[in-house]
Amino acid sequence: MRKIAVIPAFNEERAIGGVVTKTSEYVDKIVVVDDGSVDKTSNIAGKAGAEVIRLDINTGKANAVREGLRLCSGYDAVIIMDGDGQHLPREIPILLEKLENSDLVIGSRFLKDATKMPLNSKISNKIASLLMSSLIRQKITDPQSGLRAIRGERVGELELKAERYALEHIMILEAKRKHFVISEAPITTVYGAERSDIHPVRDTLIVILNIMKFILRL
Repeated sequence: MRKIAVIPAFNEERAIGGVVTKTSEYVDKIVVVDDGSVDKTSNIAGKAGAEVIRLDINTGKANAVREGLRLCSGYDAVIIMDGDGQHLPREIPILLEKLENSDLVIGSRFLKDATKMPLNSKISNKIASLLMSSLIRQKITDPQSGLRAIRGERVGELELKAERYALEHIMILEAKRKHFVISEAPITTVYGAERSDIHPVRDTLIVILNIMKFILRL
């Protein structure tokens, strides 16, 4: 099985080197999409062994992932993960095992111990879980998770018409509409002193707007 990882990153010079190095143990190629960073993210990722796509300005996570997925043709499995070090590369095999009988595997923090998750993230995830589970008529415990695996032959079917952090939600909705088999796998998330780029009010409104657009799109 040929495996590739796509890692969107914005000002992640602190963590990106370690993320690339550890992830390289489990995949054949790593693509880091530097989404307009003003630090050394690109240089560090490249030195660690990743192929780097450098975007001149910050365009948002959704666009960064779309840019990375353009380079995934010919791979059997595509891993999408964040560049801030919160995901554990050693758990990639757990997702790949589930991918044998699925088209999209979502790493769920709620299938393991989520007690250390910040309260605001817990609340927003629970609300998103209820909404997404209702929309696709399938239980999804962690629709906001950034760690995912997609069957390579189906990646090209995803348009992912989303903005910023609406990506995760639109991916699920689109995958369900296109009859992907969707499953979840338990993952661990490491919470440290990293600064979140998520703006709660703005990004929540963007997510809601993107979901509404998707539902109304014929």
